[in-house]
Amino acid sequence: MGIPGLTTYISNDSERYLENYALHDSYLVIDGNSICCQLYMWYAKCNCAFGGDYDKYAQCVSDFFHELLLCNITPLVLIDGGCEDKKLKTIISRTKEKINIASYYTLSSQHRTKFFPLLIKEVFKDVMNAKGIRYAQCIFEADNTIAAIARILNCPVLSYDSDFYIYGSLYIPFNTLENNVMRNPTGRGYIKRCKIYYVEKLFRVYHGLNQSLLPLAAILLGNDYVKQHTFKNFFRHLKLPQIGKRAYNEQQRRIDATFNWLRRHNLNQAIVGILSRLQKRERKHVLNTIEMIINSYINASLSVLHTLGVPAEIFSKAIIQNVSKTYKFEGDIYNLTYIDEKEQMNETDPSDEEQIEDKEITNILKEKLSNESLINNWPQWFINEFKQGRYPSYFIDLIIRKLYVCPAQIEDYFYVSSIVASLKIIGVIYGLLMSGVEERKIDMEYMTRDENKKIKRYQLEYSDNILGHTLPSLFSLRETPIVIRREILNNTLTIAYASYINEIPSNWMLYIATMKYWICQQQEPFKFNCHIYSLLFAMLFNIIDNNIGFYRVLNKFYQRFNKTIENIQYARRMRNYQPQYSTDVTLTDAIHEVNADDCLIAAAFFISNFETDQKLHQQPKKFNVTIVHGFAEFQNCLRHSMNLNALLEYPYEQTKVASVFNGTLLYNLCGNFKKRDDVEVYVNSILQKSPSLLRLFNVLLLKVKCLLGTALDRKIDKYKKQKTKRYKKKEPSTQEEDCEEKTIVHKNTSEEFFHDVNNPFSVLGTAQH
Repeated sequence: MGIPGLTTYISNDSERYLENYALHDSYLVIDGNSICCQLYMWYAKCNCAFGGDYDKYAQCVSDFFHELLLCNITPLVLIDGGCEDKKLKTIISRTKEKINIASYYTLSSQHRTKFFPLLIKEVFKDVMNAKGIRYAQCIFEADNTIAAIARILNCPVLSYDSDFYIYGSLYIPFNTLENNVMRNPTGRGYIKRCKIYYVEKLFRVYHGLNQSLLPLAAILLGNDYVKQHTFKNFFRHLKLPQIGKRAYNEQQRRIDATFNWLRRHNLNQAIVGILSRLQKRERKHVLNTIEMIINSYINASLSVLHTLGVPAEIFSKAIIQNVSKTYKFEGDIYNLTYIDEKEQMNETDPSDEEQIEDKEITNILKEKLSNESLINNWPQWFINEFKQGRYPSYFIDLIIRKLYVCPAQIEDYFYVSSIVASLKIIGVIYGLLMSGVEERKIDMEYMTRDENKKIKRYQLEYSDNILGHTLPSLFSLRETPIVIRREILNNTLTIAYASYINEIPSNWMLYIATMKYWICQQQEPFKFNCHIYSLLFAMLFNIIDNNIGFYRVLNKFYQRFNKTIENIQYARRMRNYQPQYSTDVTLTDAIHEVNADDCLIAAAFFISNFETDQKLHQQPKKFNVTIVHGFAEFQNCLRHSMNLNALLEYPYEQTKVASVFNGTLLYNLCGNFKKRDDVEVYVNSILQKSPSLLRLFNVLLLKVKCLLGTALDRKIDKYKKQKTKRYKKKEPSTQEEDCEEKTIVHKNTSEEFFHDVNNPFSVLGTAQH
C-alpha cells in the first residue's frame, strides 16, 4: 500500500532513479495483489458499476502472462495472506472509504474511480492455473518475501507499490511496463521494454544514505502503520527545501528533507534523533513500532519457495543467506533530553473527527491483537493448501482474530448489506475452521456497513454442527469420506435432497446449487425471477465464445463475420433448414450438440448486451442499482460457496467465474427481461434462428426448475405501478418493489415496449443496451 508521494517523487525525477530495461529470459517476482488490481485498472476496460465483467478481465490477465511467456520470462507470483495486526487499522479504514464510494457509485463514476469486483482474485488465480503460472500465497503480507526472493534470484520485482523503493531489490514499476512485446534486437526471441529501479541510484543522489536507514524513511513519511502527525515535532526540526526549479509539493519536500537528514546519521543516531523529539510517554510505543517495521523489512519467511517450485540448490542457498536478524535498539530512551521544536504557524493537524475515528479503529485493533504463532496449531495440510492459494486470505483472519472485514460492493444501500445472504455459508466455514481446534466456542465477528453507510461490527454465532450433525474436526477433515464432505456442502446450500443437481454438468453444479441457496434466502423468491433467468441465459455466452472466439465489440464482430452469417442464413433458406431437436436429452449432450453456425447467428444479441447504454453515462439516475444489488447478493453467495467447496476439497468442480458471470451482460438482460410479459417466450423468439442453442436453454430450464421450485413460476407484469416515494427497506426480499419504481412505464408511452413474440427482429430495438 506504500509510502504517500514516493512513487510520484521518483517518477518526477525518473532520469535520476530509473533506467531503461529490456525484460526477457529471467525470473520475474510478481506482487500478485498489486498486479491483479493494476491489470484491471489499466487494461481490462471493464464496467465497475455492474459487479464484474470477469470474462474481459480474464482475457486481459491471460494476455499479460502470454506476453511474459513469449519473452521467456518465468513469473513467480506471490499473493498476500491474512491481515497482520499492524495493518488491521488501515484495512478497516480503507473499507470504510470503499463503502462511502460504493454508496453513490454509478456508471459515470468509473471514469474517476475504479471499483474492484468481488471475485477478481479468484479469476486471477483461475487464469494462472490455466496458463501454468507458478504462484503461492503467504500466510500474511507478501511484500518482504517478494523482495527477499527477488534478491536471492537476482531478478526484478514487478509491482506498483512504493514500498519496493525501500526494500533494496530490483524493482520495475508497473506503469513503466510497455503493453506489447517486441523482437529482441540483439538475438532471438522477444523482450518487454520497461524501466527498472536500482536502490544504488538513490544512494548516489543522497550520499551517505544506506539500506539500513530506508525503513526509517518509510516510518517518518507515513506508511500504513504510522500516521505522519506522530512525528510533527520532528518535522519542525527538518529544513524543507525551498520551492525552486523542481515543482515539489509539501510531501515531496518532506521526502527530500527526510533522505537528506537520514544520510547524515547511522541507524541508532537517527532513532535517537527521532525519539528525543517525542514526549517520554510516547517513546516506548513509537520505538516498538520502529523495531517492528524495521524487522518487517529485513526479515522474510521463505517457506513458499518450495510451493513456487524454485530449484532445490537455490532454495538451500536462500536458507543460508536469509538467517533472520532481529534488530533491537540499544539505549536508554527515557533519559534522552526532550527537544521541543518551535511550532510553525502554517501547521495543520488532523481534524477532531479524524482523530475520533482513528481512536475508534485503534480500540478495535487492541481488542483483536493476537498471537500470530497460533497458525502453527492448525493442521499442516491446511497450511500447505493455503500456501498453494486454494483459500481466500480472510481464512487467516477468522483463525487468528475471529474477525472478517467484509469487502464492499456496489449495491443498493436502501437494503441490508449483500453479505447477509451468505452468512449461513460463512458460519459453516467458521465452524469447520474452529472445529476440534478451539476448546471454547467463540463467536466470530464480521464488519460490514449498516443502514447509515457506517462500518459496524456484528456477531455471528459459532456452531459446530449443521442440521443436527456435528461437523468433523479440521484435523480429520482430509480423512473424512467425500460423501460426508459433499453432504456438508449440500446441506449448507439447501440441496440435500435434490437429486436434480446430479443432472447438471459438473462445471455448472456449484454455480446452480448456489442459485438455489441464494433464492432460499429470499422471502419472496419469485421477485427475483428476472435475475435467475439472466444468470441462466448468460451461461450460454461461454459456449458461444468456445465456438466463435472472444468478441465483445459489435463492430469488430460484424467486420469479421457479417458476410459469413449472411452466407449461412442464405444456405439455410435455400435448403429449408428446419432441424428437429428433442429436449429429452442430457444437458451434457445438449452442450456438445450446439451448432457453431447457430452461435454465430446468436452472437450479435449477446455482444450487444456486453455494451452499455450511453444514456446511463449521461443520465446517472437511470442506473438501476437495485438490479445490481440482487447480483451482488448472488456474488457473495458464490464466493463463499466456492470457499467452502475448496475447504471440503472440492466435492464439486470449482466454478470458473469468468465463463459464466459478466455483470454488464447480466444487468442488461435483467433490465430487458423485466419489460417482458413472458421471459421464456421472449428468449425463444431471440434464439429461434439458433435452434441448438434454444434447445440447450430449454433443457437447462427443465433441469433447474425442479431445483429452484417456485422461483420461476410467476410471469412478469408488463406494466408497473408508479411510486412517488421510496422507502428504506431492511429486508432484501422487498427489493423488487423498489425496482418497479425505477422501471416506470407511463400509459401514454407503453407502445414503445410492444413486441411480436413470433418475430425476433421486432424486439431488437428494446433488447440492445
